[in-house]
Amino acid sequence: MACCGPASIWAKIAFVVIIIGLILQIVAIATVSWMVYQISTSSMRVGLWRLRTCTSVSCSEGDVPDTLKDGNFTATQALEIITLIMMLACCIVIGLYCFLPSAGQNWFASTCIVMCFITALFGFTGIICWLVYIKDPYIVSYSMGIALLAIFLAWIAGVLLIPDILRKGKSSNQRINPSRRPLRW
Repeated sequence: MACCGPASIWAKIAFVVIIIGLILQIVAIATVSWMVYQISTSSMRVGLWRLRTCTSVSCSEGDVPDTLKDGNFTATQALEIITLIMMLACCIVIGLYCFLPSAGQNWFASTCIVMCFITALFGFTGIICWLVYIKDPYIVSYSMGIALLAIFLAWIAGVLLIPDILRKGKSSNQRINPSRRPLRW
């Protein structure tokens, strides 16, 4: 496929997937529904940075109070921000791999794969910290699900790059050119 650079179609799909994952990670961090507590007509939604309290009459938003913050809460914040930064780095590196002819080498593809897997590991660890953090009356809400989907997409992007390094007869210094030889399973 000559469109958009020398990389394989798998690498280009991985690039699109990691961009979607980055967008979802941004949404997950920005939304105010990592956990929710609902009592008939009132609810309390807690995000990583903000808290929204709604009654039948009105809603108010503010910072998460210190009474709700503990080590797991802070660890989740840190790990999810690291995941966001690493997803941005993955987008840049996979983009370079896809669209820069001099970056189409096996070692570069391996670097992209490792970065995607490490990103997913950081995000998954953040999710685990959050699940340990949730207190009794609260339940998990959609923001954590969005973050989990973003992490899964980072892992998928890494898996999609594996065929690029499994090409037979390629040394680590040669460019990958998928138009010469079809992918064989």
